[in-house]
Amino acid sequence: MPFTLYHRTSILDARTVVKDGFENQKWRFEHEEGDREVKKALGVWLSNRPLEGDEGPPGDAVLEVEMDASEESLELFQVEGVLWDARLWIVPAEVVNARSTVRILKVDPRSSWFHERPDIDEGDASP
Repeated sequence: MPFTLYHRTSILDARTVVKDGFENQKWRFEHEEGDREVKKALGVWLSNRPLEGDEGPPGDAVLEVEMDASEESLELFQVEGVLWDARLWIVPAEVVNARSTVRILKVDPRSSWFHERPDIDEGDASP
């Protein structure tokens, strides 16, 4: 049974991912509870729900990543303590690319001129 995850990125990167697949990125997480703990990971940032722009990586596009993998099989890649109301995985790009289908789920319409209506003076319009 497929497991659906989400990835936020730029519109340009979203198009590249859909066409060519993900690339690994370096991630660093710091926890300041008690002793300062630093976790480093290499892979693709995936969450169990679409994140808002201030919750994770920046970007105006959200990708839906349908993994041909069980939630249990991805347990090794889960990063805890980063998101308070969502789950986070950093999965190697090779794993994601080999076992998933990706589509652009949504794009922030404020980021694209394509969604704007031009102001046209009705007196200038030709019949």
